[in-house]
Amino acid sequence: MFMLALFVVAWYLLRRTAWGRHVYATGDDREAARLVGIRTNRVLMSVYIGSGLICGIAGWLWTSRIGTVSPKPLENANLDSITAVVIGGTSLFGGRGNVFGSLLGALIVGVFDSGLSQAGVEPLWRTFAIGVLVIVAVAMDQWIRRVAA
Repeated sequence: MFMLALFVVAWYLLRRTAWGRHVYATGDDREAARLVGIRTNRVLMSVYIGSGLICGIAGWLWTSRIGTVSPKPLENANLDSITAVVIGGTSLFGGRGNVFGSLLGALIVGVFDSGLSQAGVEPLWRTFAIGVLVIVAVAMDQWIRRVAA
């Protein structure tokens, strides 16, 4: 339920507010955003604060789920989240992407990892497969950027 509420709030903030447009502008070209009057340092600070708050809440929820504090179950969470966002169409170089794509990417990564797990693939090779998925997604993002330019 928390994830769905967070999804709706993030979508609204990024698509329907001036702050969201400032985030995209700052991500696309920080210097150009600064030159048009956007306070890029404030935008970046607000994004970092929001991200830290979301991570703190996620850690709190994870602790309540497993009943103890241990980083071991989430050691590949960074790789999974980066993969999900890139597969969802968000550029690692900023300025492009949306919340719906990131949600779809997270579902794809979750199904991919779950399928490999159910097939009996060892965790090391599952991590390798997700890493290959990231490389393919970034290569496709670069190719799309070149074709669009």
